[in-house]
Amino acid sequence: MNSRGWLIATTMLVLVLAALHGISGTDSGVTDPGVTVEACESLPDYDYERLVVRVEEIKGMELERNVSICVEQTAGGIDTTPNRGRFAYVGKPGLSFFGLDAATNSGQRSSLGYTEFSPDGGAIEIFLANESVVENVPWISYEALLVHELSHAVELPPPTASNASTDGRMVGPRTTDELLARQAVSNGVAMYVADFYVERYGGHLNVSALDVGHQNWKRRVSQSVYHAGFLYSEQTDWRTVPGPGRVNSTAQLLHPGETTNATGFPLRPKLSMDSLNHVRTDRVGELFLRETFESRGVDAERAAAAAGGWTNDRMDYYRANGSSVVTWHVTWQNASERAEFVETYDEGYDYERVDALRDVDCRAPGRYLITADKSVTVVACTS
Repeated sequence: MNSRGWLIATTMLVLVLAALHGISGTDSGVTDPGVTVEACESLPDYDYERLVVRVEEIKGMELERNVSICVEQTAGGIDTTPNRGRFAYVGKPGLSFFGLDAATNSGQRSSLGYTEFSPDGGAIEIFLANESVVENVPWISYEALLVHELSHAVELPPPTASNASTDGRMVGPRTTDELLARQAVSNGVAMYVADFYVERYGGHLNVSALDVGHQNWKRRVSQSVYHAGFLYSEQTDWRTVPGPGRVNSTAQLLHPGETTNATGFPLRPKLSMDSLNHVRTDRVGELFLRETFESRGVDAERAAAAAGGWTNDRMDYYRANGSSVVTWHVTWQNASERAEFVETYDEGYDYERVDALRDVDCRAPGRYLITADKSVTVVACTS
């Protein structure tokens, strides 16, 4: 980090009130914590104190921790690819199950900025791509990018004591679907706040550009996550991230106001094969399924329709004598929604239709599909 020539700005209550445009000097009853914002001189010459105050005003919250802002010293942006070998919680066998190649996609995901913090102390650290990099991104200004990251920073609680007990907010997502939903809400809210900022103070932000499809499936899913989160935040006027339990599935973001049964898992399919070692369980979710269809050449409208009847799914990973077995059990609203999914799935994947799981033989590689009234189970065996 370039620490040369820090610009120090202290957000005191009197300065907060003076910087607010069109706001009277009435006492809000909130005590200013006296936090500081430190920015590298390599950053644009903004009034960072005023930026923070404006974000606080839009969100209706106050910054609780010190913040440092600097440029990541990487010419092409910041690589935030999860583990470079998998996407979210979908491991390599899961990616192979959907026909996605982790190797050819892992190095192509980069971010314009990110925020880091320690729960028990220290300043919030915001890292941004170089201004020259952002100048070549036509849908967002550097100021809007900074406001997006500051929106995350304002959201973070004050440092906790090292012996403080953890609560539900510290429990991370357990499935790909939950992780994508969490990212969608967090980034969607930040984009919504940045959109408010741009409308009120200037800059530019074109969130609709995120909905443009790309060949890279990982970028496609990421952009769809951000776009869906923004639309949901806009529709519900969410300017702060809701408490735990409010959104646990991407289906809730894609269908605001509808009820989805995604809080628990369907039962694990009972395979008749010997020597199976269960590794873990995941749920991929409606958004991932929809964007996976698109990555295999299905047009956007049909992909959305084929995934739209989703109510829940369960993906299980197994190891067996040097081979891997993946089972995916997905449930639908009704039989017609299930049939629409199978029809679309049939165009992108080769498989053998079987009547029951006892008919599956994984001694050789293969893909098997079983249907029921409102469910589909797919078993993939890989050498």
